[in-house]
Amino acid sequence: MIPQRVSIIDQTATVLRERLDCGEWHSSLPGEIQLASELQVGRNTVRSALAILESEGRLSRRNGRRRAINGQPSKTGSNKRRVILLLSRPVGEFTPSTILWIAETQNRLESIGWQFQLSIEPAAYRNRPSACLNFLTAGAPGAVWILHRSTVAMQRWFQDQGLRAVLAGSRHIGITLPQVDSDLRAVSRHAAGQFVAYGHRNLAILRPDDAFAGDSESVAGFQEGARGALVRDIQFPNEPRGVIRAVGQLLQSSKPPTGLYILHPEHCVTAISYLLCQGIALPGRLSVICRDDEPYLALLTPEPTRYRRNPQAMASKLASLVARPTFSGKSIRIMPISVPGETLSRK
Repeated sequence: MIPQRVSIIDQTATVLRERLDCGEWHSSLPGEIQLASELQVGRNTVRSALAILESEGRLSRRNGRRRAINGQPSKTGSNKRRVILLLSRPVGEFTPSTILWIAETQNRLESIGWQFQLSIEPAAYRNRPSACLNFLTAGAPGAVWILHRSTVAMQRWFQDQGLRAVLAGSRHIGITLPQVDSDLRAVSRHAAGQFVAYGHRNLAILRPDDAFAGDSESVAGFQEGARGALVRDIQFPNEPRGVIRAVGQLLQSSKPPTGLYILHPEHCVTAISYLLCQGIALPGRLSVICRDDEPYLALLTPEPTRYRRNPQAMASKLASLVARPTFSGKSIRIMPISVPGETLSRK
């Protein structure tokens, strides 16, 4: 929950009360900085809201320590129909399409009686998340967890613990948790087929080195669809300079590619702007296809060829999977729609 800007301090206090009532925290609250980040309000607002809860006797202040919880009101059965979406950072920092399916998932689940909660925990995405995940899940017994862009360590931990978890994204090798995602392998196979149909036999995939399971599936699908064409899998640090360096090195290679398959929209924007600054016509010397879509890509000239996901379909499938009594191992794939764009032409 994120408080609205009407009596922002009171609204923040209300949100904190509700999270206390549902048993999200045990002995103490997170620090003011973390709460401010999660609630997307200022630290002074959080401090004032916490002061209200202290005056009500819900919290007490200890010297040099986090605020202790004085008793923990509970609601009968509050955890029985509770779903928690685990994120690496605040919702507002994600792409528009991600924000849309999160909001739609929340609306759908709340409309059928579920309590929807966000948990922003960067520590859960580190190489060794066990301590963090133990703490989080102990405070939410019986909850269903939605894991967004989860690492292999996260997925393996939830699987080993036997907790109810759904992947909003692809699963890593050896994981059998249920998942809902776009059919990235099929999309990438189709993209490679488009390049080949237009006469391109020298191709490159551009992807960050963050080791997302969906990106690995995309590489496999693209190689399947390339039908013998040369495919270079180029990974780079997940920042604009990494994209520019990777594209520059490809252009300076002894045999530059004629087709670029770029997985993420933000990297596509960086690559296209860099290529145009270098005087490289698109399409022409180089054709580009982007795997994912975001609304801002329609504003580019030339408009990238890409694949558009359906956030409503993602939300619908996630909500229906969460609401099932049992859902072990189920995999739901959604096929995005091809958007022709203007960056693909014959070699």
